[in-house]
Amino acid sequence: MVYSSKLASLDLPKSSIIQFLFANKFNTPQDRPLLIDADDGRYLTFAELKDQVLRFGAGLQDVCGFHANDVVAVYAPNQYNYFVPILGALAANGAATTANPNYNVDELSYQLEMSKAKVIICHEENVKTALKAADRVGISKKNLFVFGESSIHGIQPFQEALLGSRRAVPDALTYDEAKNKVAYLCFSSGTTGKSKGVMTTHANVTANTCQWTSIDEPFVDRSQDRMIAVLPFFHIFGLSAILHTAVYWGIPVHVLSRFDLNKFCEIVEKQKITIAPLVPPIYVLLAKEKSVLSYDLSSLRIGISGAAPLSGSLSREVKARLPHLSIKQGYGLTEISPAAISEPLDRIIDGSIGVLLPNMTAKVIGEDGKETPQGERGELCLKGPNVMKGYLHNPQATAQCIDDEGYFHTGDVVVVDEHQHFFVVDRIKELIKYKGFQVPPAELEGILLKSPIVADAAVVGIYDSSQATEMPRAYVTLVSGTAPSDKIARQIMKFVADQVVPYKQLRSLRFVDSIPKSPSGKILRRVLRDAAHQEENTENRPKL
Repeated sequence: MVYSSKLASLDLPKSSIIQFLFANKFNTPQDRPLLIDADDGRYLTFAELKDQVLRFGAGLQDVCGFHANDVVAVYAPNQYNYFVPILGALAANGAATTANPNYNVDELSYQLEMSKAKVIICHEENVKTALKAADRVGISKKNLFVFGESSIHGIQPFQEALLGSRRAVPDALTYDEAKNKVAYLCFSSGTTGKSKGVMTTHANVTANTCQWTSIDEPFVDRSQDRMIAVLPFFHIFGLSAILHTAVYWGIPVHVLSRFDLNKFCEIVEKQKITIAPLVPPIYVLLAKEKSVLSYDLSSLRIGISGAAPLSGSLSREVKARLPHLSIKQGYGLTEISPAAISEPLDRIIDGSIGVLLPNMTAKVIGEDGKETPQGERGELCLKGPNVMKGYLHNPQATAQCIDDEGYFHTGDVVVVDEHQHFFVVDRIKELIKYKGFQVPPAELEGILLKSPIVADAAVVGIYDSSQATEMPRAYVTLVSGTAPSDKIARQIMKFVADQVVPYKQLRSLRFVDSIPKSPSGKILRRVLRDAAHQEENTENRPKL
């Protein structure tokens, strides 16, 4: 059956992201600090953000020869002014692509090449990598800039080089233009090992901001609430749920460049933070770490969980410590801009990802491609104004996941109860979700097979309840003459770690005589996962 949202449909925006955010629907005071550096207290007010965005856009045009539909790559950890180059690219009538600040040269070069980025905004921590990648793909050094106030390796800070006196005049997009003009190019990993650029339009973002915020508006006090940002802004969850939401609502957000539990607790206590968008591994720490008990976190009212499933038991553990905190889940993907389903704060069901947001429809289909009855398992397919335009330079992949009716096939298996609350129970796609990040098994397998001592390999995700996340595990067959040992296992894991960003590293390794495969040669990952479950059950079996 087809499920339609039971929430009232919204009259969605029909303008660009710039027009939408700076229309200031909720009359945010122009001098209210919105984006605040949690470390040193620097901030941008609503008026300063708008001013710097427009000046940045003009700087792109005047200094970098930036034209309509050109792309700015933002390659940095969270910064209080991260939104300036993001929105500045849009103000110059172009687009922005956000890159993981820990990417190596190969990974960054791939994204720069795919997105055809013309300008890079990097950080002092990764400027050397940015320079190498820029040289590889042919981006002029004069189009590289850094966050901060000092030049690094000859690269100027963008605040000094691009924020002149002129202000850009963004195009006033019609609704049709907003539905077709790409604003963001976030990259989503695929099971083939190569990440895909997701073309997110202006209308996708403005629609989803309204869909996402509408469900919480009755419970939010825009004059008093404060948010904390520890989720990475390069990820669509942080970009949307924090930056767009904060500016749209006019709610101050305290930005941490990276997560540290004690720093997080200190900021919550000191600034009386009320809203915290987090991921399950952070909720594990809040539930289990003793140091948390040393802080007064009673100001926290709304906890948002996304990027990976949050179990009902973990949610209850957190609330046992923080009884004042309501924890709601949201479900989405980069391809959905990103939210499609969320728990209403007044009727949270532990373990549920929520109900369909306004203007959304869904269907649940079985292996035969037919819609399943309510209460039966099936793949979740979603349709709405927030579904991406498609994958960048990849119409074949787009056609494979968006059907003729406009439904995006998520690869997640769900069950829907009689009240239309959705529960994720499995995943068809092979992606591993490690602490909210996507890890494609095929990429790690390709690296493993380059090792001279690895004959064959397979990688699967093994769920670790203690960390509330899947962990990438390799199953390896060694070449003749190499004997399995802990030393060899460490050697292979380091071989992989040296070639990938930290979140893609293997977390465990098992030696096997052969990799289970189908007659066609496809790795039978479920066989390996079943073996892992059997191993865990054996280890945990009471000793007689």
